Amino acid sequence: MKIKHTLYLMILQTLIFSHSLHPETLVLGADDNWQGTVLYNLKTSAGKGGFTDLVLNRSELASTPGTTDLLLTFNEPKQRDQSGNYAVKEHPEFSSTYFKSGGGSATFDREHRVVLEADRKGSLFSPHTNWEDFTIEFWLYPANPKEGESIIQWKGLGRKGEDIYSQSILCHFTNRRLVWSFSNIFQMPDSPESYYEISGDPILPRQWNHHMLRYDSHTGMLEYLINGQPSAIIYTTDDGNESNTVYTPRVGDEPGELVIGEGMTGFLDEFRIERMFLEDLSTKQYKLPGYGISPVLDLKFTDSRINSLTALENSRGNSAVFPYYFTTNSLLEAERIKMDFSGEETVLSADTRWKSFDNLNEESRGRYLLLAFLMYPDMKEDLSPGLSFLEVDYTPSLPPLPPAYIFAETNERGEVRVEWNPSASPDVAGYLLFFGENPGEYIYPGSPLKIEKENYTLIEGLSPFKQYFFAVKSYTDSESPRYSDFSEEISIRP
Repeated sequence: MKIKHTLYLMILQTLIFSHSLHPETLVLGADDNWQGTVLYNLKTSAGKGGFTDLVLNRSELASTPGTTDLLLTFNEPKQRDQSGNYAVKEHPEFSSTYFKSGGGSATFDREHRVVLEADRKGSLFSPHTNWEDFTIEFWLYPANPKEGESIIQWKGLGRKGEDIYSQSILCHFTNRRLVWSFSNIFQMPDSPESYYEISGDPILPRQWNHHMLRYDSHTGMLEYLINGQPSAIIYTTDDGNESNTVYTPRVGDEPGELVIGEGMTGFLDEFRIERMFLEDLSTKQYKLPGYGISPVLDLKFTDSRINSLTALENSRGNSAVFPYYFTTNSLLEAERIKMDFSGEETVLSADTRWKSFDNLNEESRGRYLLLAFLMYPDMKEDLSPGLSFLEVDYTPSLPPLPPAYIFAETNERGEVRVEWNPSASPDVAGYLLFFGENPGEYIYPGSPLKIEKENYTLIEGLSPFKQYFFAVKSYTDSESPRYSDFSEEISIRP
């Protein structure tokens, strides 16, 4: 019967301890919408299966001082373009659903348009401005291209002596093609009169296409590209061929307003005019990688063991996601590591302590966990990867159980012998005996006593007749020991 009772006790202790080691799961992403995750060049987007995926930001044009004359990204209404050279007098509607870059595009329904006024001296459409090299580019999504729909329209007046002449730049649809025409823009010193026209391949409806018109003032070449591919080339020279006699563009005395999207139906995005012949074609949605880093995740106890790390990703084409992790028992260190994280530069540094998800081993332990990920586009197919969630399966490294029973007695020499039952936890390396003169306050010379392996000790030098209070803690054998709660408290008078 006694044996049976002992067996039941061992089973009970085993069940209690096994339950405390039950693995737990932590998920970053999915239902928490990536709350607290620091993102660089990344944004959330609706993914498959109802997940909120992380994807790369679509590359957005930026204004470069000295070269950018006009830039409209069409993400939100603004009073001026990004270069600061033009006042926006009329806004279109904006769409956050159909866009090519950034987070929105201009929406046109034959009634809305963009009207710009050059009110800063030196801008290309300000009076008496001589142009040299230039590039005009934009993304266009026409609903159903029709005759006369205008993408760009500008009219002005110039003066030659006593004579006044008209000027115009027009980009409009004719027979489903975009036709660019320049009337009295390209001029010779002795005459302002000229007319040049260039058109490209037919434009299909309900598709995004990138349009770029660029001019080389040294050769007079005017080149029209669609999606980065040359569609037409002409020369603004006296004979229409490459030569040294080049007609150069000039805006006259009374420039009018620049109008975009007159009578058009569809979407337009990333409209830019540069004072240079652009070699770098802005046709890629994704140019830059991105990265993210989680908040500091608390696994509750020192040296908690990470069992598995999972990244649910959607790497289309040759796009890629590279997840990493970092563990420590120090909250201050975790916060510092998070603050210093700078993506690829950090994980590739010679002294990095970040490890890839597939480098998981028995040493992957710690109370505080950081998760990071690098995301790269497929530059050939222009695709972004998607990351749905990161999942951590871990076993909390719970503190050991305290001794279940503690006993004290005084021997004939006045020594106090304190004894306790060993802890039921298997990884206990020793015990700390706390004692003092007040209950719950173990402030006394020599307290606590560290006892390795044994479950008893003798204490000398205590004052006779005075009441002393005792309690015991268990601790584990590791670089960062874990300590149990206090055992029950007992007292004795020597």
